[in-house]
Amino acid sequence: MIRKEKSTDPGLSTAERKVLRGAEAKDAMTEHEDAQQSFHENRKRLRAERLEREAAEGPMLYPAPELPDDTPLDKVKFSTRIRKAISAAGWRTVGEIREASDETLLSLQDLGKGSVSHLRDTLGLPSTDGVRPHTKKPT
Repeated sequence: MIRKEKSTDPGLSTAERKVLRGAEAKDAMTEHEDAQQSFHENRKRLRAERLEREAAEGPMLYPAPELPDDTPLDKVKFSTRIRKAISAAGWRTVGEIREASDETLLSLQDLGKGSVSHLRDTLGLPSTDGVRPHTKKPT
């Protein structure tokens, strides 16, 4: 059995402890540098994989009135609550949300007046059931 001495072992002289502390510090620094290098390599690799995946899938889009009706909902950035509610309803495109009435949207679980108002604001739709009050346009 190989015994590796440590600077905390009893019976060592001050000089021996100093030498061992120096070796332990050098080992710790080498280990830290190796871990840091591995971390940065993994970070670069994961970033490259993410960028490649995003390039293949296309970028995520923010909800906007300019989005075409055939835009898939999985490509649009919605809050988690809204995304889960529209997924549960089985809707797949922006056009399906635009065609839905406020009453239909409000009937979805976890969608309240605020969420419906947000959808109407971001997708550029007028409210038909009073969820969002009509505002006068400046003349």
